[in-house]
Amino acid sequence: MRFFYAPEVSPLHQLDADESKHMVRVLRANTGDEFEIVDGRGRRYKGVLKEANKRCCVLATTLLEEVPAPSAGLTLVIAPTKSTERFEWLLEKAMEYGAHRIQPIWTERSERKVSKDDRWNRILISALKQSKQLWLTELAPAMPWTDWVASENSQRSKGFVAHCEPTDKLHFFDEVPVGAPCWIGIGPEGDFTSVEIEMAQKAGFTPVSLGDQRLRTETAGLAAVQMHQLAQRR
Repeated sequence: MRFFYAPEVSPLHQLDADESKHMVRVLRANTGDEFEIVDGRGRRYKGVLKEANKRCCVLATTLLEEVPAPSAGLTLVIAPTKSTERFEWLLEKAMEYGAHRIQPIWTERSERKVSKDDRWNRILISALKQSKQLWLTELAPAMPWTDWVASENSQRSKGFVAHCEPTDKLHFFDEVPVGAPCWIGIGPEGDFTSVEIEMAQKAGFTPVSLGDQRLRTETAGLAAVQMHQLAQRR
């Protein structure tokens, strides 16, 4: 069954202009056809098409399912890559794996310091629908790494910093808390600086490794999300 997304779903729900046009022109939907709508906050609805118009489609909705938010969500704190395509690929895959939140950060070695929140959110929504999940990965406003380390949000759950410097580090998979939220910081191409790593450690966050290989930023981000998901099954 075809999935649609709407942050607010009413008993007689009107699709926006873009989705109405898609429903009529692409899906060639007719009155009486059934669809599913998710709100990205754990609720799934059945929608029966009552009015089919390329400018405004109306569906009668019924709540089918409501799923609570995962208790062990991962916040991926990551520096957007210089290549927009690579970072957008990461957003898509992180949503498919069910990352709880993505927190973009700017670091001393960041080559990209421009966020594209509207486009990035559209990518997350598309991946939500494609993977048929009920919880949308939250995209937080970008901020400097120094501000994140000093923020209240960073202190609310166990924090990790992945880096490539040749020091003793624990493996992230072995340290992931089971059943509790956490976050992991992934630096840009060129990694975090020594000062940025030391600052995070002084704030109480744990340095970790993602393996022996040297990974690209977007690969490291996806590896961390995968490790976190697998660790919850221990």
